Order: sequence, then C-alpha cells, then structure tokens
Amino acid sequence: VRAPPALAPDAALQGRLEEACGRLLGGDARGAVEGAQAAVAAARNAGDKASEVPSLHLLLAASAVARDVDGALRAARELAKGARKAGNRKAQVFAAVLVVDALLASGEPGQAASAAEEAVTVARAADDKQVLAAALGAAVAVHQVLGKPAAALKAAAEVLELAQGSKRAEAAASLLVADAYPGSREAVAAAKAAVAGYREFGDKLGEGAALVALAFAHGDQVEQQFEDARRAAMEAVTIFREQGDRAGEGLALSTASRACGLKEEAGQAASLAREAQQAFREAGLSLGEQYAADLAIDAPYTSMQQSGARLLLDEEQRAHIEINESATQDSLESIVTTLHHYNSTHQNKWLKAVILHVEGTPVPARLQSYAMATGTFLVGIRSLGVPMVSCCWGTISGPSWGLALAGDYRLTSADTRFMLPITRPLECLAQLVGQNTATYLTMESGTLNAATVLEMGVFHQVQSDQEQVQKGATEQAKRISNFPVLSARQTLMCMTPDSEKYIFVQ
Repeated sequence: VRAPPALAPDAALQGRLEEACGRLLGGDARGAVEGAQAAVAAARNAGDKASEVPSLHLLLAASAVARDVDGALRAARELAKGARKAGNRKAQVFAAVLVVDALLASGEPGQAASAAEEAVTVARAADDKQVLAAALGAAVAVHQVLGKPAAALKAAAEVLELAQGSKRAEAAASLLVADAYPGSREAVAAAKAAVAGYREFGDKLGEGAALVALAFAHGDQVEQQFEDARRAAMEAVTIFREQGDRAGEGLALSTASRACGLKEEAGQAASLAREAQQAFREAGLSLGEQYAADLAIDAPYTSMQQSGARLLLDEEQRAHIEINESATQDSLESIVTTLHHYNSTHQNKWLKAVILHVEGTPVPARLQSYAMATGTFLVGIRSLGVPMVSCCWGTISGPSWGLALAGDYRLTSADTRFMLPITRPLECLAQLVGQNTATYLTMESGTLNAATVLEMGVFHQVQSDQEQVQKGATEQAKRISNFPVLSARQTLMCMTPDSEKYIFVQ
C-alpha cells in the first residue's frame, strides 16, 4: 500500500509517506506515527493541501494501530476542519464519520452523537445517497453505544431504503438493520435477507457475519428462539473455520456460547467461550480474548435480561423509583425526562421528594446501560433539587452503591450485603461519608453487613426486611416533605454536593 503519487507531487514528501506506510505495514506503528507527523508538518510548511490530506489519513490509521486514540481523534478533526474550509460536503461527511469513530473509541459518546447529527445534516444537504448512508451508519453506531436500539433501528432502516436497487448494498444494509436492534422483529427477517444476499454472491465471510447477526437476533427475541440462535452461530463457526478466519471463528464461538447460556446450558457455554478465547488469542486480538473470558465467567448468568425501571407518583407529589442495575437506558431516560417535565409544567404542584427503591441484584457489565454505568442517571435526578431518600436490600455492589448512596437520607434492610471494594465510586463519596470511610470502602475487599455500614455512618437507618425498609423510606420522605418546598431546596443546596458530583469515577 503506497501513497498515491498524484497526491504528493513533492518527491521528498512522497518519500516520507512511503517510508511511513512501510513502517505501518511492517508492524512499527509508533514509527509510522512519527513518519506521518513529519509528512503532515512538511505538507503544511510547503502549503501543499493535496499532500496534507493523505498524510492526515495515514496519521489517523497509524495512531489507531498504535492505540493512540487521542492522536487519531486529532487527525480526524484536522481532516474535518480542512473539508469544512474547502466547502467539500462529501469529504466533510466522511471526515465527520472518522471523528465519530475516534470519539467512540475515546469513550465520548455524547460528543460522538453531536458529530453524527452534524454529519447527517450535511449529508442530507449534499443530496448523495452514498454519503447519507455513511453518515447514518455512524449514527447507528452512536445510538448502539448510548443504549438506544430503537433510534439505531430507525437510522439503519433508512440506510436500507437508500440501498434499494443494489443487491450487494442491500445485503450490507440488511446486516446493519439486524445488528442495530437484535431484539426487534425486523432483525430476524433482515438477518435472513443478509444471509441469502451474501450466499448469492458467494461471499463466505459476509455470510458468516450475517449468521452471527441472525444468532443474536434469535437470542434476543421475546419468544425463546435459543436453539435457532445456537444453530446459526455454529453454522457461522463452520464457515469461518473453513475460511481460516480465526477472529471470525472466535466471534461465532462467542455467539454460540451466549446462545447456550440463554438455554441455561452453563457447561457448554463455558466450553465454547474458552474455545473462542483461544481463537482470539491465536488471532492476536486481546480485546476479543477478554470478551470471551468474560463470557466464560458470566456463563451462569447469560439468561439474565435487562428490565425497565419503574416510576410511580403518589397523591402527595412524591416520586417512587423502583430500580436495579439492569435497568434499561430508555426507562432511565424516560424517568428523568418525566420528572423534570412534571416539575416545570405543573402550576402550584412540585415534586416534594424522590424515594429510590434499590434492589441489589449484581449483573454482568453487558446488562448495565450507559446511564447506569456512568452515573448520568443519578446526575439527572439529583438535578431536580428536591429531597431524596434511598432504601436498599439484597446485594449491593458496582453501580448499586451509587444508587444506594444517592439519597440525602439512606436506609437499608438488616439482611443486605455490601460488596467491597467500590470499583466505580461516586465523585462525591468522600463528601457523603468522610475521607477515611471513603478510602476504606474503595481500598478494602470483602463483605460488610448492615450493622457495620450503619456504625460507619454510611447509612442512617436499618430496618428488618425489604417491606419495612421501603415503608421506612416512605415515612421519612413524608416527614421531610412536610416542610415548605423552598426551604427544603435551600437546605439541600447548603448540605449536599452539587448534582454533577454524583457521577461515577471511571
């Protein structure tokens, strides 16, 4: 792979690009980054815009291989800036897609969403199907990361409409629809269409990828189709094995492991996960290897699914939120939106208090939505500015710690177990419980009981069981809400951390 001569008319600059390409292909990613940076600097010094673009593309690719996400993001933004100045909408959209990919890789889905929206807007103005499909594809990826499958499906369906008339494009777009929202009814039909399309063209790797998507779609349907999921995944394993694609084989084996887990065949699921781990190891994909290892650990819990959090408003303007770690992104967003809307539109009626009913049920990380895993849900409800009471029972670990500690007054049942350490503590943990206690909770390992956390001052009250702790939380909220709303809010502003401090430290 060599830099096109037409894009680098200067012989010295052409030599720099060729040298950087050679280093990248030779496995010296760091050297390729340095070479590409030198090429970019030389092109800018010479005022050679035509050579600057391929140099930036090479810098982005080298940075990605070197796992320098920040460097890749800077290169993508430079490309987008140049395309914007040149007024080239097509180039601007494709550069924006690169920015979206880099932002997602750097863990900034919020900024990636803004970049994807801009890309779609520019693409619609460009009136080019290929450009619009690329922008919508980036939007699908962002919605998936944010845990918004319905929005991802809507964008993918539009891509499928744009692909009509081209069989190969239809197959790829059908695969995108199937992958966007595996739990939808459209996903199974789309995945089958993708399998048929790739099979017609004799594209074995494409067929294998479509079979993996079909397995996921079968596994996520409301009606149990776990055997169909396992069958499709094992068919994909056969195809990838025949093609000598170890990475694809690892993915298909992981999908088959997931299907067996859903069938509650934990032993078979763990065995397939270990095979997938070995395949990824041979392919040199450490991320896939870790994914397979997590599948092996989570095999007994694979059949667990996400559930929606519930919001109830009583006649005295108190909000009750029933929640656990597996709450869906849509339900959490809906609760925050509803409460803020209620507070801003009801004349002479404001929320007097919020009661969090936290069920401690530890789940694998894959079942934790973005708002739950990062703490943005807590920021949303704390920003209401009303008194909060939290009560918990079960086993508190992971994000459940944040939910249990989010209240101004905190209760727990006597049989609750608290798992240490807190791996993702609230940013304001030290303000809530004291620096010494916060250090203990984040550094020690083991299990604490309710009496211990009460003595440490982490909780304010212990009740005998779940029913009593929920009743106690409601009574405490009732006592607090008897005070005037304005007085309660002013007191909270003086006594509690700012709402944005309730984010999790990653």
